[in-house]
Amino acid sequence: MEVHSENPLVAAILGDVRATKSVICSVFAFLEAVEEDIERHEAASPLRLVQSRVVKSNGIKSQGRRAAQHIARFGLPTENVFGDKSGRKTPQAPVIIPRLVDYLETQGFDAAARSEKVHLLHAISAPFQAKLGLSLGPIRITPAGKSAAAVVEEILKQADERGVVSAIAELIVGSKLETCLGERRRSEVARQHKWENGHDNPSALGDYRIENVAIEVTMVRGPDESHRAKANTITADGTDECWLVVRSDKIKAWQDYLSKAPSKYPGLVRCIGISEFVGLNVTETRWRSTVPSNPLGDVIAKLNELVERLGSQYLPAARVDLVA
Repeated sequence: MEVHSENPLVAAILGDVRATKSVICSVFAFLEAVEEDIERHEAASPLRLVQSRVVKSNGIKSQGRRAAQHIARFGLPTENVFGDKSGRKTPQAPVIIPRLVDYLETQGFDAAARSEKVHLLHAISAPFQAKLGLSLGPIRITPAGKSAAAVVEEILKQADERGVVSAIAELIVGSKLETCLGERRRSEVARQHKWENGHDNPSALGDYRIENVAIEVTMVRGPDESHRAKANTITADGTDECWLVVRSDKIKAWQDYLSKAPSKYPGLVRCIGISEFVGLNVTETRWRSTVPSNPLGDVIAKLNELVERLGSQYLPAARVDLVA
């Protein structure tokens, strides 16, 4: 499926707020709160009243429940939106929901007939569903004439457009590790897979840990203090290494940042671009599998296997199909 440019309505409502899963679910939750009100009351409440009831300083009341209910209305899988295991709300909700209310008011929402209101709510929901990847088909890549690194870059580009880049980046690194390590350590890596790279526990040192190496995957747009602090904590005793797997076009920025604020043991911190990590077999310098393989094809096959194994949270938007 072709991935289109940003929907103008989505862009207007989100502004400079990133389209994370939590942010999109806050939109779903508010749309559901308004539709619940329409269904429960003969005379629907004004939008501003619904807003004051459900939007709190740190998010939307009952966001997990309402977002899942909203998606269920369209026959879509709710695993992608149901609840938030971290218990967090969405602090951007007080920023974006007023923009959504403003838009609805320009459409004459409060004065509209009930059926017109529901139609408008569902019309707004559609592009946000696509943004979350609920209605998208697999990521489709034509590898002919491309290096392995270029294929990885294209996968991440499409994943970014679908709002799932952090999850896919982490899983593609995990796929590389499973493929590289083979049967000897595969089960160890498999136990560490998860969907939500963006909801890491700050005290968790490494998205993947193999022997004395902690591998931290981050798709932030540039160097940030939290990951530098993690790298320093991981290497504090001079025994463990930290591999920071970052956006490939940001390697120099990360290296410059780390050189200006080095760890106690700077030689134990490595910064690697994700495309190079996967495409150039960086991990195999230490943990080489004895089984002959087609590295790129094996990694993509393993990624799809992980997507199936972890359930339908981002299906089908997280599957990668290599096409002729």
